Amino acid sequence: MSVSDALDAMRSEISGCSLVAYADLGSRLVLCTSAVSNPGQEQLDALSGAALLALDGALAEGAAAMWDKTATGADMAMLLTNAEARVFLRSPGAAPEALICVCAADADLDKVVDCGQTTLSRILSQSEG
Repeated sequence: MSVSDALDAMRSEISGCSLVAYADLGSRLVLCTSAVSNPGQEQLDALSGAALLALDGALAEGAAAMWDKTATGADMAMLLTNAEARVFLRSPGAAPEALICVCAADADLDKVVDCGQTTLSRILSQSEG
């Protein structure tokens, strides 16, 4: 299964999911997307910047002070508004990759996280094989 196929499968499995993106946090580049409508480059750049901020930047550092002063980043972050939910999931291990999900505000976030982690693992195992 290609990265594109994995992202398409995840987006179709989650009700209200409008975009799933696979990003390289180190370069702040979105490598692949699945979206209801084609996002512009500015939107993709903003999403990768938000992922970096949430998983490695000031948001992660501020949150780490609350639970683990030795943490070097977050494995997962959620930004929730009345209009949408953005879920950021870091790849396990040393790889600086992340999955970004943009969903409706009433999306089943447990399902988004579970499906996202499965999808990210599937993508990483494909790239290793």
